[in-house]
Amino acid sequence: MSAYEELEAMSLEELKKTYDRLSRTTAKGLGFYREEIARREAKAMEQQMQAMTRQVRNMTIAILLLTVVNFVAVCIPLVQSVIG
Repeated sequence: MSAYEELEAMSLEELKKTYDRLSRTTAKGLGFYREEIARREAKAMEQQMQAMTRQVRNMTIAILLLTVVNFVAVCIPLVQSVIG
């Protein structure tokens, strides 16, 4: 098994433990901090996108309900005028 395959096979918890162990003996360069900043920014953007998606879903549901109410409000007088 290649090193890459071994890495892919590790669980998230195993990866974290290995990272903690290796970080004690490895110097952290600027790239490490740049990647962490990018990761945090991406996570914040993902959370914003999820919030916006929930808002769009809620607005879609509200529009659907209002459309149904409007349809009923228009159809009732039409049916009454045809019948009566």
